[in-house]
Amino acid sequence: MAQPRDTLAPPGDGDYAELRNLLLAPEQSRLEQLQEQVEHIDLNAHNVSRLLPDAIALRGEHDQRLTRVLTPHVSEALGTSVRKQPQMIVDAIAPIMMPAIRQSIANALRSMVQSLNQTIEHSLSLRSMQWRLEALRTGKPFAEIVLLHTLCYRVEQVFLIHSQTGLLLAHAAGDSVAVQDQTLVSGMLSAIRTFVQDSFGAAPDQVLNTLQVGELTVWIEQGPAAILAAVIRGTPPEQFHIHLQDTLTRIHAEQADAFDRFEGDASIFSGMTPLLEDCLQAQFEPRRRAVSPMTWVVLATLLLGAAWWGASLYQERQQWRTYVTRLGAEPGLVLTATEAEGRQYRLAGLRDPLAADPEALLRDSGLDPQKVTAQWSPYYALDPAFLLTRARHILAPPHTVRLAVDGTRLIAAGTAPTSWIRESRSLARLLPGLDHYDDQPVMSQSLDEAARQLTETSILFEQGRGDIRSPEQRHSLSGTMDILHRIDELARLSGATLTIRIIGRTDIVGGAAQNRRLSEGRAHSVLAAIHPETHPSITFEAHGVTLPSEAQGARAATALSEDRRVSFQVTVHPAP
Repeated sequence: MAQPRDTLAPPGDGDYAELRNLLLAPEQSRLEQLQEQVEHIDLNAHNVSRLLPDAIALRGEHDQRLTRVLTPHVSEALGTSVRKQPQMIVDAIAPIMMPAIRQSIANALRSMVQSLNQTIEHSLSLRSMQWRLEALRTGKPFAEIVLLHTLCYRVEQVFLIHSQTGLLLAHAAGDSVAVQDQTLVSGMLSAIRTFVQDSFGAAPDQVLNTLQVGELTVWIEQGPAAILAAVIRGTPPEQFHIHLQDTLTRIHAEQADAFDRFEGDASIFSGMTPLLEDCLQAQFEPRRRAVSPMTWVVLATLLLGAAWWGASLYQERQQWRTYVTRLGAEPGLVLTATEAEGRQYRLAGLRDPLAADPEALLRDSGLDPQKVTAQWSPYYALDPAFLLTRARHILAPPHTVRLAVDGTRLIAAGTAPTSWIRESRSLARLLPGLDHYDDQPVMSQSLDEAARQLTETSILFEQGRGDIRSPEQRHSLSGTMDILHRIDELARLSGATLTIRIIGRTDIVGGAAQNRRLSEGRAHSVLAAIHPETHPSITFEAHGVTLPSEAQGARAATALSEDRRVSFQVTVHPAP
């Protein structure tokens, strides 16, 4: 009997497919959606738009690659936009750039005010003193106070004109101002601006800004859509330019939509009249007030100070001129440059060592030595007095030699030792300004010759007298003094010393004792007359002698005048 079959039949493909669908159906559906998105990516731009901002932000935080990629494309797009629509760019950046431009202009004006302040800083007048006090009181710059008091103006009319059509949009006029046809005036201004720009080939940004009509001045401010023109009498400050610019900028900001839809009806700009009336400014010179006593006190003090300063400066300049004149007159001083700057003085020149001391002359002039700067260069002057002084200093002649200058020639005369004559000839060649030395008048004399000359000299006396009283005695004494001077000088030059005995004598008349006293008196009289203290190289001795008795007997009582005399004996002590 056959066995029963318990085994199952293998499942078919349909069963596996059904099982797969049951298990993987959700995942399979999502895979198919992803595949469809990849194959049709242009159909999912909205998905990219949601992810793009976050992706750009994340990439920018990571590195600069995105910036480098986008920069050329952004620059090209901006350049294309500027070329195609420049006015749009101008209208967009004008509200941003105008404040910066006005700030720059304000800085330039501030610098100009400072420069003006420096220019008029030293002005001196009554009104300027008042303004300076006001500047100190208010804390404003002095130049600003001056402008406030001197610049007077009045804005008489203000026009708001459409740039493209030239139509009058709004108008404001001051009180008691004769108003003409506003429309005609606005058209005239537009026509003039267009004519000037077309005639000179000016660029679109180069427009007419100022128009002068007699005493009236028209300031014109150009905006993207409108023009603001102010008719001014007088000279307004530069600050009013800024006010006009601010007003025009405000009008463009508040009436941007009105400018876009403007088709010729100016009534939509009627609300701008208050802004225009705010531009009707006026400034008048204030009424002068009485000057306060303090102002007069300050002014008087300043004037007295200025007068004192001027007088002292004048006196000082006179002292300087007197000092310069005196320096120019002094021998041995040559001025090469003088300069007086303020209260400081400078000079330069040449000075001989023998010339007067400039510092002593400066003290005598009364000038403050601290204010004088002097620069002296040494030189040798050729004045005869300086040549002679310089020759005496270098040659050191004895008292028996006299020096004289004749032009450029030095002349020596007198008596001198041979050694000095020989040495002076060598030294004379070193004297500046002298080209010839003449010593022919100088006689050579030795110490022995001078001593012998002295021993041959005698002074005679009257009978019975021991004093010097007669002209003949004084003449003899003078010759003796000259010889003594030569002997003393020769002894000094040679280094020797001398002893000179002054011997007084008498005749045979009278007794021996009386004659001895008389001879000694005559010797001492001569000694006192020759002043021995003036001859340091000589030692003097005074003695009296009488004739012996045998000589008296031989004379047979004859009295001779040659016996009544004083003679000299010289002893030379050579230098060791």
